[in-house]
Amino acid sequence: MSWQWVRRDTIFAVHDKQLAIYGGLAGVRDLNAVESALNRAPNLDASGNPPPDVADLAAAYIYGIATSHGFSDGNKRTAWVIGRVFLAINGEALAFKENDAIKFMLDIAAGNMTELEVANWVRQRLVQ
Repeated sequence: MSWQWVRRDTIFAVHDKQLAIYGGLAGVRDLNAVESALNRAPNLDASGNPPPDVADLAAAYIYGIATSHGFSDGNKRTAWVIGRVFLAINGEALAFKENDAIKFMLDIAAGNMTELEVANWVRQRLVQ
């Protein structure tokens, strides 16, 4: 499959928008961590065996951004939006309850979920 990837400028725009709406400490703590998180899904696509599906790739974005702590603040919020942006630009969407999504992101950041578990959570909520 030929995927549409999230552009570098998009992650920074999403991060800035999240801080503008919800507040938080501006800035990048570790640019290499942000870049690595952004490249995680394309790298998985290039080397995954078996080939990853859309949920695996969305999970790579979500997990990578949420756990890399590349931004000074807003990592979970940015991860959540970027995961959904990736799904949207590839013709997919999630059905979820807001409280479940909040718990999901908190669990990822706390280290309570693996990337595979994140992919399964996403997969179970893809709109058919």
